[in-house]
Amino acid sequence: MVLLFVATRAAGDPAALILPPDATEDQIQAVRERIGTDKPYPVQFVIFMKDMATLNFGRSVLYREPVTDLIGPRIIASLKLQFASLVLIFLTAFPLGVLAATRRGKLPDHIVRLLAAFGQAAPSFWVGLLLMAIFAVFLGWLPAGGMGRGEIANWKHYVLPTISVSLLLFASLTRLLRSSMLETLDAEFVKLARAKGLSEAKVIWVHVFRNAMLPIMTFMAIWVGTAVSGSVVIEVVFDWPGIGAMFVDAIGNRDFPIIQAVVALVAVVVLLANLTVDLLYGVVDPRIRLQASNR
Repeated sequence: MVLLFVATRAAGDPAALILPPDATEDQIQAVRERIGTDKPYPVQFVIFMKDMATLNFGRSVLYREPVTDLIGPRIIASLKLQFASLVLIFLTAFPLGVLAATRRGKLPDHIVRLLAAFGQAAPSFWVGLLLMAIFAVFLGWLPAGGMGRGEIANWKHYVLPTISVSLLLFASLTRLLRSSMLETLDAEFVKLARAKGLSEAKVIWVHVFRNAMLPIMTFMAIWVGTAVSGSVVIEVVFDWPGIGAMFVDAIGNRDFPIIQAVVALVAVVVLLANLTVDLLYGVVDPRIRLQASNR
């Protein structure tokens, strides 16, 4: 919160940006009084902390509307894009990661590792622009931007931004799952399960996959924060009406209330994600619950 307060104030006076260049000093001072930047910094900081504690984000400097009314629809749009990307990731990263681990050193493993290396090396905005040029401009199969109206009828609007957003996480998750499963495949309990005559599919998906999920869960908790920064760029590229694009506009316009609300929201989401993962550790691995109870 301290860093956020300092960074937003160091960007400059928003009153000078809102008003035209020929505005008088009295007009600038009137705007400063309206948005609260005429007070000393210590007083502003106290007000800022009180507002954050009560979730009172105030009114937008530029739009002059309550911040909660402005970011509400934007949050929904961003959540829709993130949900679509998570569905795509779960449908691709998990099966391919398991395939690469169980076919180590063979052709499927090489192909999956090549895809993962490309996903980690290619910038998401570059991938988005490339997909837009091919499928929207050259072929004309998909729309170049916007969210469209309706839920299912305009699914084509989700295809390009969803692929662009999910590419980095897909690559990282695939490589991490592969390496985690390779370590688990050599464990003694896996050899014991095979010696008992369990099918290979049950050994892989019940015993190996479940134990390999612990580092995956830790990575997903960390990814929540980076997902926001990645979606910001994609939302700008594809003109997606989400909170990321709004955040970029707020920075350019020095709209303090919107910046503060978005950062506070992201901080709360990251904290809740890490707390949720900590609680799920005991569900995935019962040994963690036993260790906690023995203490």
